[in-house]
Amino acid sequence: MNKKIFQATAIALLIFLSSCITSLQRLGTYTTVTSDIRITGNWQYEDLPVKIESIPGSLFLKNITSSISASGEVKSAFDSKEDSMLYSKSYVIDFARNGYRYYMTCSLVKLGNELFADVEPIDAKPLNNPAAKDMDDLFQGGSYIPSHSIAKVVFRGNQMEFRFLNSGFIGEQLKKGRVAVKYEKDDLFQTSLITSSPKDLQQFLNKYGNDERLYSKENTVTLKKI
Repeated sequence: MNKKIFQATAIALLIFLSSCITSLQRLGTYTTVTSDIRITGNWQYEDLPVKIESIPGSLFLKNITSSISASGEVKSAFDSKEDSMLYSKSYVIDFARNGYRYYMTCSLVKLGNELFADVEPIDAKPLNNPAAKDMDDLFQGGSYIPSHSIAKVVFRGNQMEFRFLNSGFIGEQLKKGRVAVKYEKDDLFQTSLITSSPKDLQQFLNKYGNDERLYSKENTVTLKKI
């Protein structure tokens, strides 16, 4: 498995998590994506301010549109009909750390009575340092495929928890032959990559989404509304 598949997610999400399991495929698609206004706003994670906006009205999308218009380019990650429908109900998460501003998309999927987030890193820009490299330069030497991180979303008063999946419980179930989810481990970044289809992922979460063994304190990000 090419390590570059993992790297785009690792750089952004390992700021928050000690270890996690990511997916090569999206959890949901433009036909299953949902929206929840409670996710938007300004949040605080420990000492890190985090902003979450609806993509259609976000500054990030405006900057992309302006950049495409100025350069004369006609293609972007948001151009296909399916992506446009997906991102019209999705969100962009941005935060700054270690001289970079990171951007991630967040698409919500409702499975039963539970809400899940599919988080995908999409860009990183250097802050006040023209000599710093853009994300594209960080992965020079070959193409990479950003992977998706999946979390159960729980609202508690003015707090929002992202309970990201970890590989421990999933690995145990795989060894026992109880689930149809496949994954590969990346020892370099201490992450694992799920290679199953969105349908298999949804079936797995429908079955185990309420099982607290699927999550861990180390892989839970708690944001406080500010």
